[in-house]
Parts: sequence; structure tokens; C-alpha cells
Amino acid sequence: MILKVEHSTLFEYEEPIYETATEVRLHPASGTGSQQCASFNLQVTPPAAIFDYADFYGNRVHHFNILQSHKRVHIVATSVVETAAQPESGSFTEDEILLLDLLAESRYVHFDPAIQELVTRFREIGEPWRQATEICRHINDSFRYEPGVTDVHSTSAVVMALGRGVCQDFAHIMLAACRHLGLPARYVSGYLYGGGSTPEGRDEASHAWCEVWCGAERGWTGFDPTHKTLFVDERYIKIGTGRDYGDVPPVRGTYKGASTEKLGVSVRVSSLEHDGEALEPRQRPRV
Repeated sequence: MILKVEHSTLFEYEEPIYETATEVRLHPASGTGSQQCASFNLQVTPPAAIFDYADFYGNRVHHFNILQSHKRVHIVATSVVETAAQPESGSFTEDEILLLDLLAESRYVHFDPAIQELVTRFREIGEPWRQATEICRHINDSFRYEPGVTDVHSTSAVVMALGRGVCQDFAHIMLAACRHLGLPARYVSGYLYGGGSTPEGRDEASHAWCEVWCGAERGWTGFDPTHKTLFVDERYIKIGTGRDYGDVPPVRGTYKGASTEKLGVSVRVSSLEHDGEALEPRQRPRV
């Protein structure tokens, strides 16, 4: 598929602020085998010089500073991405240090007693892909989507206790379960094209899912515990990966000033080919 993403982030302040420092992780990944970023444009208002670097996990990070006084910051990222279905088999390799890093607990992924009890039912499944599939299916069947009961700082332990949450929360639970069973797993931030599931084909927020290392034959395989389809396909656009949400927030920054901050985000994902059959989402993702 050829998909276009328009992601707008607006920060507004009641009083002038200054010395804004911002990092942006909105550049779609490219060269992953199933995805190529054809174009990317980032615009910032007030105008600022934009720089970029690759972080430890290979994500493209843009950053800028605004030194003059201002009351709003508007960030618009526009991308065109070509996607394809994941290959089912092949010959894959990965750095052993990275795999070890993605077996450990992290800021939002905890091996709490509830996770330890959850994974007991999957220990007897010997094949990594089947193990990850059953974990993903269980989360989709057992947890209820409910916006507003968690926030971007909620850990997997909090979500386990609540039994509900949104896409970011379900991804953290799956990461905790897979890692506790010895399956390297990483958090994925990105978008999901709904195929016209809302007016004008609009998807109102970013999405999050998991990739699990399923061995040299399958490599990194995408799983989405949020939707009943379970598996990642050509409708998904990957931005970046990390240990958890803390490694790949879309926008992160700081500023000097006493004013309160108001945040507004809008996302539009559209097909440049045609609107296909609408995806039936279990829930609407959260930014």
C-alpha cells in the first residue's frame, strides 16, 4: 500500500514562554523489508533550525530549539510510506546485545506477580511464534479497551491490576509476558490505516504494538494485541522501536516559563491508491 500520514501537534500557552527544546520521533522507519519511507517533511512554527540523529535503537530523531518568546508551537509532519505484508519466513540475524536488552524489565514493563502468573499457561508452548500468538490472543480476549483509565505513564503492572486500558497499555503487557518467558520483544510506535473506518479515512491517533523475535527463520514479527486480527500487515506504519513507550514518544520537550501547556494532536492516515475494506478496530488508539 501507499499511505500518506499527516500528523499535527500544537502546543499552546496562556503566557509567553521561551527556550523551548523539543525532540520529535515522527519519521517512519525505512529499509525494514516491509516498509519504505518515500518522503518526509517536518515543519515547525515559529521557524527553527531542525537537526536529526539516530538513537541507540536506530530511530530517526529530529530536534530543535526556539529561543525567542512565543505562545504556541506547531509541529506538522507529513510522510508518504510504501508498505507490504511481512515475509513469513527467511533467514534473519540480530545483534545479541540488543536481544538481551529486550529481555529485561524497563520503565513501563514490569515482571510483577500478576505477569508471572499470567505466563504460566504459555510455558509449555515450545515454538516462539505460537507462544507469542497465544499471548497476543489472550490479551485481546481478556482486557477491555477503555480510554481515560490510564495515561502515558501507566506501567504494565498498573494495567494488569485494572484489566483495561488502550493500545499502549496492551503492548506493555505483551512485552512483559514475552520477555518473562525469554522472548525478546520490543515496543513499536506508529500508525494504523483504518481503510475509511471513519469519515475521510481518518485515524484519530497514533498506534502502538509489539514485535517479537521469533528466531532466525521468522525474525522480528509484529503482533497487535489491540485488534482481533492480531498480526501486523500492510496497514501498519512503523515509526520506531524501543524497550517501551519511554524510548519512542512522538514528541518530547521542555521549556522555560510559568505558563500552563495545552496540547492538541490530530492525525490523518489516507491511502494514495484507494480506500479498501474498512478495518473493524476493537478500539481507537491513544496518542
